[in-house]
Amino acid sequence: MNHWDKLLVREQLDKKLVKFRSTPPLPSNGWIKTIREALGMTTAQLAKRVGVNQPRITHMEQAEPEENLKLSTMNKVAEGLGMKFVYGFVPKESLENTVRSQARKLALSRMERLDHTMRLELQNLSEPEKEKAISDMVDRILIEGDKELWEIK
Repeated sequence: MNHWDKLLVREQLDKKLVKFRSTPPLPSNGWIKTIREALGMTTAQLAKRVGVNQPRITHMEQAEPEENLKLSTMNKVAEGLGMKFVYGFVPKESLENTVRSQARKLALSRMERLDHTMRLELQNLSEPEKEKAISDMVDRILIEGDKELWEIK
């Protein structure tokens, strides 16, 4: 896939994912216990609906806030609660900004090496020239699909 195709995919995904950016935080008791109690359901009743014993539900409710449950378990519990379990990744910022930010890190890393060499040769770039060079590098990294893009942390 070329740069323009990837850009289009990111833009389309960004449009779809923007509505999920304001996801509610995990309740301190976890979703299972919070929803179960809001429905007025006991742990024994949920256990019967899920097909497990009551102590297993108590264990699940304790494990969930620690993020220590399998997705398949969450899905079964959701069914027992009459709910739909939703799993996904929600970008902290747009996918395009994420990729550009990563490309900028790579460009800055490369510019640092170049800048050192140029200073040794007394060919320093001014700050505006550096920023223009970095911006050009970012564009080049993205357009050429640089394989090192995700190597730098």
